[in-house]
Amino acid sequence: MRWRLSFRCEMTKRGWWLRRRFEERFASVLEGAREGERRCLEGKRWGGSAVLMLVDAALDSIGLNYFNIVVPRVRKFWEEFVRTGEIDSFEKLAERSPDDTSLLKIMKNRRVWNVAVSASRVFKALKERECLSDFEALRRWAERAEPEKWREDEIGRIKGVGLVTFQYLRMQAGVDTTMPDKVIKRVLSEEFGINAGDDIAFIREVERFSKEIGYSQIFICWAIWLRESDKGKGEWETIESDY
Repeated sequence: MRWRLSFRCEMTKRGWWLRRRFEERFASVLEGAREGERRCLEGKRWGGSAVLMLVDAALDSIGLNYFNIVVPRVRKFWEEFVRTGEIDSFEKLAERSPDDTSLLKIMKNRRVWNVAVSASRVFKALKERECLSDFEALRRWAERAEPEKWREDEIGRIKGVGLVTFQYLRMQAGVDTTMPDKVIKRVLSEEFGINAGDDIAFIREVERFSKEIGYSQIFICWAIWLRESDKGKGEWETIESDY
């Protein structure tokens, strides 16, 4: 990819050393991390369904185990709602209530569905205002959103959306950034000495580190998640092949 080549041209000796160290530490999951990166950057997560990307982020917002709890419930949502056409757009999700019993059967947590339904209403309005598809609306928001101003953002103001969820949703929409979750912060601190006084500063530090080693921030995050969760080759997400 051209952006990787341009990164390499600018790399210092320290950058090359850090890159080799990163590759050694994450050798077992690099293939899976590349697949996760590709799906994010190309808008192909969950078969390209922006509704499923939003449901994924909403479920993840309450700190559930991602691979063991979030992923199976996103698949269940796909089976019961998206595949059937019952909720396959932001418009249809926006019509629901966080207290909808059919949604609560997927995950009995009103906060999760408040995030999903409220955010879908924001994206529905953007979609209609600018004549966009579901994913284009999600991507347009993600490109314009600023982590430094996340509390002022329409999505950031939704109850249940913290900076981690805000950033994760942007990543799923294809924006190369990072989310300051505890796993990412711990690993980068322990193995690469990356620390920051607050989450915004941490995001900027990871951006700097990404440029230094020539790998995208999304790639770095997937490598960490996959290794720490013992998931290596992309088997965490099979919905794409079902479309």
